[in-house]
Amino acid sequence: MNARALLTLCTLLAVGTAPAVSGGVPSRDDLIRAFVARPVGTVPAAQATGQVREYTLDVRTVRTEVSPGVTVEQWAFGIPGQPATVPGPELRARVGDLVRITLVNTHTQPHTLHLHGITSLAQEMDGVPHTSAAILPGQSYTYEFVATEAGTHAYHCHMQTNLHLDMGMYGALVIEPREGQAVPWTGEHTVILDEWDSRQSPDAAVHDPHPDLFLVNGRTFPLIPDVHVPEGQTDVLRVIHMGAAPHSLHLHGHAFLVIAKDGHDLPAPYAADTLPVLPGERYDVLVKGRDGTFPLHDHNTAQNVNRGEYPGGQHLMVTGGPARRADGTSAPVPTPGSAGLLAHDHAAPPAAPAAEAPARHDHAAPATPEVPAGSAVIRISNFEYAPGDLHVAAGQRVTWINADPVIHHVVLTRDGRDEVHELPAGGSFTVTFDRPGEVRYRCQPHPFMRGVVHVN
Repeated sequence: MNARALLTLCTLLAVGTAPAVSGGVPSRDDLIRAFVARPVGTVPAAQATGQVREYTLDVRTVRTEVSPGVTVEQWAFGIPGQPATVPGPELRARVGDLVRITLVNTHTQPHTLHLHGITSLAQEMDGVPHTSAAILPGQSYTYEFVATEAGTHAYHCHMQTNLHLDMGMYGALVIEPREGQAVPWTGEHTVILDEWDSRQSPDAAVHDPHPDLFLVNGRTFPLIPDVHVPEGQTDVLRVIHMGAAPHSLHLHGHAFLVIAKDGHDLPAPYAADTLPVLPGERYDVLVKGRDGTFPLHDHNTAQNVNRGEYPGGQHLMVTGGPARRADGTSAPVPTPGSAGLLAHDHAAPPAAPAAEAPARHDHAAPATPEVPAGSAVIRISNFEYAPGDLHVAAGQRVTWINADPVIHHVVLTRDGRDEVHELPAGGSFTVTFDRPGEVRYRCQPHPFMRGVVHVN
């Protein structure tokens, strides 16, 4: 049997603890015998050997900025007295514990709680409305199970699942090993994947989502917090997919070790730097910290956007020790998303003849547009705004001039709305600012280009 076939079989038949065999890797027959011999079914509460872990969750409607400038309605799990969030609070127990989770339905819709990946529970605790129970507004229900195997799981609402999951009703459920059992990692990081349609409404007659935002832990880049793995330290990333689209997570500058899938230890862990993740899957991945800061992102580049604008989406940074140059000396790390990530030491385009060159241009523009009298000017040259910070009086006009040889799309954010102005090479546009305040603007295809107009 080749290595790939063995890995596939191990993944499909992994049973939590591989049978002890000589040579270190269980055979196909070993795995099948262990699977057939493994007891299944409801584990009675009386068989719990650990603590009683009790949690209470409620459900609230919240509004959250999930992407820069994009605030959406969510249905969020919360612990009473604490903020409700998407994802919901992370719930933890140890092998042997009796776990009780009471869902108090404080919401306007019926809900359930499905404990995704837990196999020791009774049917009545599965949270599927047509085989267990639906919890109507004002009602409560306690789900309980005995935790029998360590692993990464999840919980989510299973009522009208296509809508309720898309409204954010999910969270992580982690079963830790028994007290005193050693693990090969120091720190833990939970990474929950999801997609979001910023235009969706729970009041629509038919829920037909077309996601335009791609989330990690409820946010898109650049709002996703970094994952910090200190240099030389080994941490575990618990990857949980609660969305509906395939993703392919790629980690720059590292190789990681995949040690578990869907709450089951892999008899043959494998090294990789790209992890395909399908809806509902969970993976435990070991990452060893190193020098520098590197992206972890979906290599499906269509999902590295925020409503079509790059960069965004499922993209976060894994930070380690201070960055070092190739010669071993220390090096500063540019701020992600800043203009510092754009190299400016490349050769400039050839200059136009002196008689045709507009004053103060870094290089020639294809044309010299007319500027309305009394208008302040912002010139775009070498992928920079000059000035990037402009002060004008209310009622004054501002003209953008594109002196670059490529097209720019300047996005002005006014009154909570984006205005997109297409600006071809050599082109210009003029805007009158009537009301005091700050107006931020950026280039849509080159988002590191940003500026502010202060209207006094």
